[in-house]
Amino acid sequence: MRYTRFLGMALILAMVSGGQVWAASPKSTARFINIETPFRCSVNRYENLKVSTTLPVKAGDFKLTFFDKMDDLPRYEVNGLSFKKKPIDEALQLLVDEADITVYTEDGYYPSMDADGVFGELTDVVNELTASGGIFYRYDAIRKELYLSRKARFELQLPDNRMVMLALLDALRGAGIHDARPDWKNSTILITLTQAEKKTVEELLAYILEDGYLLLADTRVYGARPKTPMVNWQKIVRRFGAGRVYSANNGLVGKILSIGNQIPEQEFIKTVGTEFAIMPVSQGVAIVPNGWKMRFNVGQCSVGDKFPSLSILVNTQIRTPEKVETNITLDTKKGELSSFNAIAAIDNELMVVGVPAPGSRDEELLATLKLRLIRLVKED
Repeated sequence: MRYTRFLGMALILAMVSGGQVWAASPKSTARFINIETPFRCSVNRYENLKVSTTLPVKAGDFKLTFFDKMDDLPRYEVNGLSFKKKPIDEALQLLVDEADITVYTEDGYYPSMDADGVFGELTDVVNELTASGGIFYRYDAIRKELYLSRKARFELQLPDNRMVMLALLDALRGAGIHDARPDWKNSTILITLTQAEKKTVEELLAYILEDGYLLLADTRVYGARPKTPMVNWQKIVRRFGAGRVYSANNGLVGKILSIGNQIPEQEFIKTVGTEFAIMPVSQGVAIVPNGWKMRFNVGQCSVGDKFPSLSILVNTQIRTPEKVETNITLDTKKGELSSFNAIAAIDNELMVVGVPAPGSRDEELLATLKLRLIRLVKED
């Protein structure tokens, strides 16, 4: 039985000149280049976006396909394949031996499995065995080589819209999938997935097409330092106008206020400024499918170096246009600062107040969120 194992090789990048090896300068700032940041951290880009916006979806959108070339396996019939406690790579080598195909593996050892009297076309049998073992395969017909791997690269085709691209990136990261590389020109995302992650992505795409709603959270974060020791938030609300505040709900620490969108956010910030010295910290957007989690990385969009590990986790669920339930958590690498639950209309503004700033004795965080609805509609 021919059975070989493919060993990955580390690639070392260096410049060789005159017998000397020159390593890349450790002071290079190229690693900080991030094409996503300008789109993520500019709320001005979305200022003219309506409370509810409709985007068309073409037939090929939200399609997940293998990225690497895949040749068809030869047409063979499998008649009564049986084996006991064989690693899947060895079992597949036994299966394709008569077709003169050699199996290569790109990982470590694979789990053992049993089979008794397997019949069917070779492609169907290989699909079933690899799926059962939680691995992928790739066949090279010219070399007659079958490569096995626990992960495979996929390309996700999306509508030609940056908001949808950001939404999928947020949703993938919320699902714990971080190896995603967007191509902003072609509206695609290259993802490396395990079998379990592939299933998660497929469920996400099916859910998006069925539900048809994305939510954009326009987010701003400020540092607020009291001008006097006698600062009173009730006085600020009274000065702003208690009748203009639709709700005020407690969090673990602080409160979340809801006001109408007809009242400019800056008017509320201006009122807070009568008692606090306000300093802008970060601004940007997070976009996610309805019902999924999204995380706004405050440090990524920071206008300075304040609160680099602070992030805002948002989970929204549309009950009706007038009742959108929003759960908001402020946390850092050291732990959760506070969390809130608010039920408000889609066009309301949410204000998180009274949360102590991390690493500061006298400064508070002030965070504002404005939700907007994006509806995906399939083209006829």
